[in-house]
Amino acid sequence: MSDIQLSYARPDVGFFSAGACHILGFAFLERYPQVGFRLRFIRPAPEFRGSHLYVSNGQLAFDAQGYVDEDELLRQHHDALASLQPGWRADVMDVEVCLAEFCAINNHHAPESFPEDVWQRAQRHIAQFPALRRETENYSGENK
Repeated sequence: MSDIQLSYARPDVGFFSAGACHILGFAFLERYPQVGFRLRFIRPAPEFRGSHLYVSNGQLAFDAQGYVDEDELLRQHHDALASLQPGWRADVMDVEVCLAEFCAINNHHAPESFPEDVWQRAQRHIAQFPALRRETENYSGENK
């Protein structure tokens, strides 16, 4: 079994946390284009591993584990990677390219690389969480 097949065989949270976070982020924006979220990429310094793509509106973030305060997501990611790689550091940047270009630039698997329809799997995973209908709504569905 190939590495990508082993990755795809993991439960959703593990798979979309490490291996297909980029698919999940782009799928979220397709599903909710009107809520004011943008793609954010944690890019480690060249000597480190541990990139991650998520979406955020500047305060609230969404990734495989659902909605979380963006600062908390960044803290948790840093702490987890720094515990494995002392001195770990990264830049966080907006992503302003399409999925195909992001995959090519960052050496990530394109959707067609996965053994099954990873886009539909991402959409099913996203559907498990409360829907955001407009930019002024928080993750519980209440107005700010």
